[in-house]
Amino acid sequence: MGESVSLSWQMVLIELISVVLLFLFLRRFAFPSIMKAMRERSHRIESDLETAEATRREAEELKARLEEEVKEIKVRAEETLARAIKEAQEERRAIVDESHRESKRILAEAEAEIARQRTAMLHQVRQQVVDLSIDVAERIIRERMNQDTDRKLVNEFIDRIGVPQ
Repeated sequence: MGESVSLSWQMVLIELISVVLLFLFLRRFAFPSIMKAMRERSHRIESDLETAEATRREAEELKARLEEEVKEIKVRAEETLARAIKEAQEERRAIVDESHRESKRILAEAEAEIARQRTAMLHQVRQQVVDLSIDVAERIIRERMNQDTDRKLVNEFIDRIGVPQ
């Protein structure tokens, strides 16, 4: 049933010497290259972390600069838009004012032309009335031969039809 395990001090001594020799061998040949690789890896990791931190700081600075530039661009765009709206309103006002002045000028010219034509027509009508009156007067004179009466009749006729003098 149970076997007993016995340790002999010789066996323990051999094992202990084997472990110490293995440790000395590893320390002499394996540990320096492992330690060197670990130091190199540690330096590489530190360098990568420093580079990453520097890159992060640069990215944050760039982000801040870009945000500031975006704000400035928005402000300039709003100013430009406000200026353009103001200029457009001023231009609109100027165009409306000019069109009012032009329409008043055209209306004044039309009224002046109407007045000229009216005067010309009245003059023409007066001339025709005078010619007709002279014709009538000539007929009456031939019949009566009295100038004072004829003039009186012609003037009364002109006054009745309302032709201005």
